[in-house]
Amino acid sequence: MTDGRTVIFLHIGKTAGSTLRQILKRQFPPRDVMTVRAHRRPREETLAEFARLSEAERLRPRLIMGHTVFGLHESVPRESTYITMLRNPVRLAHSQYRYVLRTPTHRHFEAASGMSLEQYVESGMAMEMDNSQTRALSGDLDVPYGACTDEMLARAKRHLDDHFSWVGLTERFDESILLLGHAFGWRDVRYVSVKVARQRAELAPGDRALLERRNALDIDLYEHARAIVERRIADADGFAAELEAFQRANARYRWSGRITHTWPAALRRRVAR
Repeated sequence: MTDGRTVIFLHIGKTAGSTLRQILKRQFPPRDVMTVRAHRRPREETLAEFARLSEAERLRPRLIMGHTVFGLHESVPRESTYITMLRNPVRLAHSQYRYVLRTPTHRHFEAASGMSLEQYVESGMAMEMDNSQTRALSGDLDVPYGACTDEMLARAKRHLDDHFSWVGLTERFDESILLLGHAFGWRDVRYVSVKVARQRAELAPGDRALLERRNALDIDLYEHARAIVERRIADADGFAAELEAFQRANARYRWSGRITHTWPAALRRRVAR
């Protein structure tokens, strides 16, 4: 249960957040849901834009979702709590680079076209290549590319411990989603994956080492989050059996979703008989 608190989903791009959104929106009436940021704009803009809304507008939503940074809660007129999903930082940075190259509408598409991963990272054009998860959770808006600090990491960990009712891991999505249900008393957390890349490209050893160096703080933060997830799994009685039952139920749900969205109506009726 949210206990009257506003839930703020701090959505970090390419972490399976779009799949998570469909779960979240089922838990609230549409009138209680607010999305605070259009895609592909600087994340920090949401703080000022949300603060400029009237108090009544800021009080209305019980679920706020957006590609934003820590700090939005300061403008919410009631008690609030955060949730977020983190991803292995090397995989995240690589996924973001590949997304830019295949998305002509992305603000970096034209400049990045023809760039190698190393050239893209070293260009400094995309903050997403430089400890993006630490930046988002610390709420620091002003640190230049390549200048993230240990203090930012400590702040991000502190925020995660003190202000987040739930953190999930992309690499352990099903376990994370079950823990989300536990955290808020939500019974239906089934999902159909959306916006999944068709193929996973392999990283050359040199590129992997580069991303590890550039995202060392994020790697530390991710390990901190992983410890939280593993501790909560260990504390949940009968979790393994619950996970197995959920995965069976979700497989049926995903199959049903594919039938609903891709099969002709006549064929759906024939299968349903």
